[in-house]
Amino acid sequence: MKKTLSVVFVLVFVCVSLGLAQAQKPSDLKYPPLRYEPPDPQAFRLELANGLRGYFQEDHSLPLVNISALINFGGLYVARDKKGLETVLGETLIKGGTKTREGSVIEERIDFLGGSLNLFVGERTSTLSLTVLGRDLDEGLALFFDVLMNAEFREAALNLAKARLIEQLRQVNDQPSEVLSREFARVIYGDHPLTWDPNKKTYDGVTRADLKAVQAKYLMPGNIILAASGDFNKAQLRSKINTIVAGWKNKNVAIPTFSRQFPPPESGVYFIQMPINQGYISLGHLGLEDTSPDFFALQVMNFILGGGSFSSRITTKVRSNEGLSYNQGSRFEYRWGYPGAFAGYVQTKSSTVGYAISLILDEFNRIRREPVSDAEMETAVNFYLESFSNFFESPQTTMTTFANLEMTGKPLNYYKTYRDNIRAVTKAKVQEVAKAYIHPDQAVIMIVGDFEPCNKGGDKWSGPLDKLGKMHRLSLRDPMTGEERK
Repeated sequence: MKKTLSVVFVLVFVCVSLGLAQAQKPSDLKYPPLRYEPPDPQAFRLELANGLRGYFQEDHSLPLVNISALINFGGLYVARDKKGLETVLGETLIKGGTKTREGSVIEERIDFLGGSLNLFVGERTSTLSLTVLGRDLDEGLALFFDVLMNAEFREAALNLAKARLIEQLRQVNDQPSEVLSREFARVIYGDHPLTWDPNKKTYDGVTRADLKAVQAKYLMPGNIILAASGDFNKAQLRSKINTIVAGWKNKNVAIPTFSRQFPPPESGVYFIQMPINQGYISLGHLGLEDTSPDFFALQVMNFILGGGSFSSRITTKVRSNEGLSYNQGSRFEYRWGYPGAFAGYVQTKSSTVGYAISLILDEFNRIRREPVSDAEMETAVNFYLESFSNFFESPQTTMTTFANLEMTGKPLNYYKTYRDNIRAVTKAKVQEVAKAYIHPDQAVIMIVGDFEPCNKGGDKWSGPLDKLGKMHRLSLRDPMTGEERK
């Protein structure tokens, strides 16, 4: 027994010694280069009946099937006097039933199968998603396409949805972060369909005929791209879907277009009064579309500036060095077909609102003025290279990624060249795009908070806030009427 223990002890000692010899500290650890090649979208793309398209991947690791229908329809396409129709549609496409099924029957059957069926409506796209066990695929497909092809929007479900959504309007102004996001966009984009909001009148005005009109215009095979993955045979699934949609007539869909010109707002401070002990802040201006050739350089630049979590300059300055906030950074937002907004953001106590803004403005100017360091470049570029595989983290994510590429008109080799585009970014290019796309002198500084303590400031930055620019006092809109409160 003692001899055995001695042998074990020696082996452990040798192993530990060898390990220490290999790596004395974490920085000594060496790993092989991360190698990952994205799949080819064309290997999964299928043409189906009547103009329907899809991306299908078999995955037999679990007895599940996921299928989504990406639809070219969203809130942007809704007229101003019907704003909110898109949300009502999201609430009633399933609950309102079909020609042969009550909504409650559909929901009960999906629950019985242990699956899910949900519709999400966004700015320009809507997604109907189904998950069922592979053994229940036929019934799941029947329910899924019945909802897509034959929704009835029954009055009971419609009235209940409108009543619930109108009641939810009462809470629209309760969250400062939501007020900030909404009002910042309204100043940046002005009076545009991108910033129109529903109110009681527009919800009340939504009729079953309006919903049927959307169905007739947008729920067409050629306006939908499927994404499917799971425990199925690809050829069999294609055949099943073609049989189901054989009678689904296709027609050309006229997608509405809107102005892409946004007159620049007056720079300065825009303040919205709320009796809270912190300030919620966004400062920035219009950005660019993700189709810009400068997109990749801007991604790297923004990671260094404020998008890189704890490694970013804004986080280091505002949080780590000054201890002013737990939520700060910068972002370039992107939206299909329109320029997004560029913004720095921070949430801090009232007395340090002005100081935190001044620090972020300093970082805006510094990244324009000085080249970034080699270490910052390495960290930023490696982040995008090493997180690249996240676009393909599951079969359904991969198929949805490809469907989105086609829906938004991006080239199908987009991800094939993505990493090369990131690697091509240089320090000089980072400074070039910072100068081109960050304009501190044109910034809209939006603050939601309690005016008096925010305006007074503190020891490190005394007020008033109009030292940062012309003061604009804004009133919260009444969400029930859409009018500014007096």
